[in-house]
Amino acid sequence: MAPPKMIAETRKPEYTARVVEWHADKGFGWLKFNDKRLFLHRRDFSRWHHTPRVGEEIRFNWGLDAECRPCAQNAVQVREVEDLRLTGLCLLGALLVLPAYAWRQTGWEMWRLVTYVCALSLITYAAYRSDKRKARMDAWRIPEMHLHLLELAGGWPGAWVAQRRLRHKCSKGFYQFHFWLIICLHQFVAFDSLQQWKYSHMLKQALFEDQRTTRTRQRG
Repeated sequence: MAPPKMIAETRKPEYTARVVEWHADKGFGWLKFNDKRLFLHRRDFSRWHHTPRVGEEIRFNWGLDAECRPCAQNAVQVREVEDLRLTGLCLLGALLVLPAYAWRQTGWEMWRLVTYVCALSLITYAAYRSDKRKARMDAWRIPEMHLHLLELAGGWPGAWVAQRRLRHKCSKGFYQFHFWLIICLHQFVAFDSLQQWKYSHMLKQALFEDQRTTRTRQRG
């Protein structure tokens, strides 16, 4: 029996079907609902996260298009996570090499660093997941500054994984700029520690010299 006509603005989808065909260049495709094909257009997604794939599960409301033909409306992509690519994991591993080596040179046990980074990364990943769910529900979001503070404290590997698995915050250029700035800061601190903090001392001296010059000009 065909499902009853649903109001187009219903907030919560009630039906589930899988994508059987999708034309990315045209922005539409079809779902397999019972024994019928149901049309779905990109504009009928309540939130767009990524290009649908064949076999992907979609939740939707039953509706009618302009010509009174049955179609899916207020669609939501059920799958919230993506598979991590090997290249991404290799790059993450490469970014962890320098901080791990610098930590080892301090003489501290490696398990302390691993435990700390893993714990903070799990917290950061959970924060990303919570923020994405709140975004879908139009609820009060986690401030971006709080996410950056978690990354700065050492949870950036968890943020790296969360951005790629959850497809969250990965397309915002301004956010990504600060995220990569934090990663570069961790790499710089690790490198500088191996150089006996030479560059930090140079920066400190340059700042003091600039302040001294400013004071001299103000007195003059």
